[in-house]
This record gives sequence, C-alpha cells and structure tokens, in this order.
Amino acid sequence: MKKLTVDAWFPKPAAAAAPAPFRKIGVIGAGVMGSGIAQWCAARGYSVVMRDVQPEFVARGLAVIQGLFDEAAKRGKMTAAAAAQGVARVQGTTELAAFADCDLVVEAIVENVAAKQALFAELSQVVRADCVLASNTSALPIEELAATAIHPGRTIGIHFFNPVSRMPLIEMVLSPHTTRDTADRVLAFAKHLGKTPVICRSSPGFLVTRVLFFYLNAACALWEQGVPTDVIDRAMRDWGWPMGPMRLIDEVGVDVTDFIYGEMKHYFPARFAGTSVCGQMLAAGLKGRKNGASTGFYTYEGGKEALNPALASFAPAAAKTMDAAAIQDHLNGVMIAETQRVLDEGVLKTADDADFALLMGTGFPAFRGGLMRYARAHGRA
Repeated sequence: MKKLTVDAWFPKPAAAAAPAPFRKIGVIGAGVMGSGIAQWCAARGYSVVMRDVQPEFVARGLAVIQGLFDEAAKRGKMTAAAAAQGVARVQGTTELAAFADCDLVVEAIVENVAAKQALFAELSQVVRADCVLASNTSALPIEELAATAIHPGRTIGIHFFNPVSRMPLIEMVLSPHTTRDTADRVLAFAKHLGKTPVICRSSPGFLVTRVLFFYLNAACALWEQGVPTDVIDRAMRDWGWPMGPMRLIDEVGVDVTDFIYGEMKHYFPARFAGTSVCGQMLAAGLKGRKNGASTGFYTYEGGKEALNPALASFAPAAAKTMDAAAIQDHLNGVMIAETQRVLDEGVLKTADDADFALLMGTGFPAFRGGLMRYARAHGRA
C-alpha cells in the first residue's frame, strides 16, 4: 500500500511529472473532525486556516488543537517547541475570504447534502481556480455534494477517521469528474501526512461506512429479535474484534449510527432493513459515549462499564437463545456479502484493498488475514 498510485483509475499520462504540492490547507468546521484534521496538518508543517460560523466555535476548536499538541508533547511525540510551532501554524476565522490563497480546502461540516452543496458554491467564488475542494464526508457521494462547484474536476473526497490523531486510514474518494492531477496531488498529500490511503470510487458509504453499518444494523436486528447485548458483543470479541458491535455503537454515537442507518436506507432501500432501537434510544436520551454522554447499550458512570438497565423498557419481552458461532457466522456473513457487492460494483479495485481498509479503519482482527481472505479460506467468497 505504500507504493499505491492512481494508475489503476486513470490513463497513464504521456509524461510523468511530480504533482504540485499543497502548502496551505483550509479546514471548514471546527468540531471534533475539523480540529483533528487541522491539528494533524499543522503538525506536519502545513499552514492551516480553520473556519466556523461562530467565534465561540472557532475558539473551542483552537482549544482542542492546543490540547492535541500538548498531549503529543507530553507523550514524547514531539518537543514542546515543535508543538508551539504547530499551534502557531493554525489560524482561526469565521470568514470564507481567508481561503483565497489555499491550495486545498477540506470541509468537515454537518452531514447534509444541501448544506455541503451551498458551501461548495460559496467556496467556488472565493478560492483560486487551481484549489482542490475536498469533503470529509463518511457516506455521501462526492458528485452530489460537489454539484455546485465551478471546477468539478478539482473535487474529491478525503475521508479521515476519528480520532484523526490515532486512525491511520484515509479513504480517497474519486467522483466521476475528479481529474488525475487532483487525485495525484491528494495521494501525495495523504502520504505526506503519514496516513495510509485506500482509493475508492464515489458511492454511498464508500467501503468502510457501508460495510460497517450493514454489520451494526444486522447486530441491532439480532438485539430486536431478543439476543442480549452482552451475548452479541461477547461472541464478536471472542472472534477477535476489539469490541462488540453494540459497544461500538456507543463509541460511534447512537445519534451518528441512527443517522447513517437513515442514509443507508435512503441509498439501498431494497436491501437495508432499518432497525428502530437506535431511534428509540435517542428518544429516551441514550446517546452512547459521544460528546460527554455516558449511557447507551452500556452505562459508563465512574469509569465502570455495565449493561444499561434502561433498555429493558423497549427490549423484546423474551430473550432469544443464539450461540456464539451462529452470531459470528451471521454477522461476518453480512460483512462479506456487502464487501463483495462493493467489489462487484467497482467501488474498489481489489479484494486486498477491501481487506486493508477494513483492517485499518474498523479494527478488523488482523490475525484473521482480512475479511475477504477469510471468506475465501472458508468457502464464503
């Protein structure tokens, strides 16, 4: 993967030339993802301008960036002087005009097509003609988001994973309009950041979000049929996952999970049978562990993790008996089937690409050798 090029996706140019490097990066959105992206870019020497709509949002994002640099220095990842220099490379603003001299702008705003389209239209009036416009969306097709861009060839998806400082994967998402020059520049940028990119064709959910949330939804369906939370999670941990699917929903956020379930249902109405448990949890104020919340499928009070008794109010009346092997077989089968569809649709070039992305982006157990390698070895491909 370190030797990855875009050659499989574009005709080879007549004369090879090194892609023009990015020097100044714009980030729109000062939330968890935006501030994480801005900090990571600044730590690798880029000048960064980060924008949000309210000064207090910008200030909060800058405080997060300061904290990330402080933590890196505390853990010996960089010197205190280097951390101070990194902080100084980030400028906060509420003005789009600050992006006029950027080489790349990454948006990390709310996952809403209309909002992103409006932003791309505004940005197109501000940035230079050679500026690359990127979205950090985890699920929305790039060509939909960039439909309002003046230069659609210079639009692309750069899907960082949360937390940016710890997750090595980037899904680099090519729309039907993305040019080879744009892809070459973004690939060089991703490598300079020290990230490991996988190249995808734009499609709802790309690879990781699509496959992962089909898996999580299938786990919720088992829960709704009466299989207890701890039985599902223990089965998948025993198979090798670092945490079970219900525990992972708490970590991702019940609100995020429910939203993406809605997106998957929208784009795959014939196959994605939406579950209702996450919506019920939100209505009851159970949001998982996101943004300081501490109740979901589990409770986390006082640093202790325990099954949440509040779910009993809308759990099935009778528990369903299902052994670990059957749970593992079913949930792995859902992932294998969806990954095979992704490959059949040409969203990725090879099964190895899928295995690598799922290993680096979801915590898939490495000793299994990759999801599709496991499928082939067990006659399930």
